[in-house]
Amino acid sequence: MSRCRLALFDLDGVLVDSRDAMEEAWEAVQRDLGVTVGFAAYFREIGRPFADIMERLGLSDEAEEIERVYRATALRTAPRVPAFDGIEEALETLAIAGVKLGVVTSKARPQTYWTLSQFDVPFETVQTPESRHPGKPSPWPLLIAVNEARVDVEDAVFIGDMDVDCAAARHAGMRFLHAAWGYGARPAGAAQLQTPAEIGGLVRYDRLEAA
Repeated sequence: MSRCRLALFDLDGVLVDSRDAMEEAWEAVQRDLGVTVGFAAYFREIGRPFADIMERLGLSDEAEEIERVYRATALRTAPRVPAFDGIEEALETLAIAGVKLGVVTSKARPQTYWTLSQFDVPFETVQTPESRHPGKPSPWPLLIAVNEARVDVEDAVFIGDMDVDCAAARHAGMRFLHAAWGYGARPAGAAQLQTPAEIGGLVRYDRLEAA
């Protein structure tokens, strides 16, 4: 039996509370481009690659310009997006215990690295949508992450807050834990962490069964 060797995290809604920053960026899209789709509709789709969200919202024809405006605003706000209370301490607990850390997000790479710069822990792997592989709910980002971290899938766990996070983990055969403090409802049958402090308990996990 082996303990958890790699903890992978979604970013928005799990490590950081970026709702206000996302709303500010979407309001810029509405103001500058005249987009009438409200933020609530956009917010329901987060966790997917931006192009997929645009398609689901019927905005594919304007997607390139929408993304340009959205990313420009989001990049300015990224350095001040706050971590959830207790997250930094939980990550440090895992790192000290020798558990590798990683991030699998649908946020653009520049924003992701600006946001992660607030954490004083090493991330073994960071997966963003810039690769040619499909994003969540495809398992590809998770499988690439475990490969980069040189860890078996069964020794990894993915902590997320949206249905697409759970679906990606299940497609990858990886254990999933739902972050109750995040933005999405608990997927059916998913185990759940109630607070960020519980993340530190992953150091006591034996070999993980797939969700």
